[in-house]
Amino acid sequence: MVKILGIFLITILFCACNNDAAKTETTSFNLDGAKAAIAESNQAFGESWGTGDSTKFANCYASDAVLNAPNMPAMTGTAAITGFFSAGYKWGTRNVALKTNEVFGTKDCVVETGTYELFMENNVSGDKGKYIVMWKEENGKWKMYRDVWNSDLPAPPPPAQ
Repeated sequence: MVKILGIFLITILFCACNNDAAKTETTSFNLDGAKAAIAESNQAFGESWGTGDSTKFANCYASDAVLNAPNMPAMTGTAAITGFFSAGYKWGTRNVALKTNEVFGTKDCVVETGTYELFMENNVSGDKGKYIVMWKEENGKWKMYRDVWNSDLPAPPPPAQ
C-alpha cells in the first residue's frame, strides 16, 4: 500500500511539474519594434509643429495621456493636449527635435529618456532640455502615456523690485 501511495504521489508531482511547463507563456513583445514605433512617432511629433497639424500631434498621445509641461498644471486627455499644441503653435513653436537616449520596458509599459530642442520660427532655437516619456500600446500602436520634460536653460532672474 505504501508503495502504491508513493508511486501515486510521484505521478501527481510529475504531472504538476509538466502542467507548469505547459502554462508558461511566451510574449510577443519586441523592444526593437517598440523602439522603431517610438522613433516614427517622435518624427511625426516634431513635424506636426511645422505644419500646425494638431491632429497629428494629438495622435502621438494615448487617449488617457497626461502631459506634464513645466510651470503648468498637468493636462489630461486629447482635448487638453490639443489645446496645449494650439497655444504652443500660436507662441511660435515650429519644430521639436527629439534625441532618444534609452528605451526600456515590457509589453505593458516602455520608458523613453532623451533630450529635446525646441525651434521657433526661422529655425531659431527656443529651448533645450531633457524628457521622460512612458509609452503604452493603444489599438496596436505605441502612444505617449505620460510625458514630462524640463529645460536645461537657466531660470530667468526674478523681476527687479
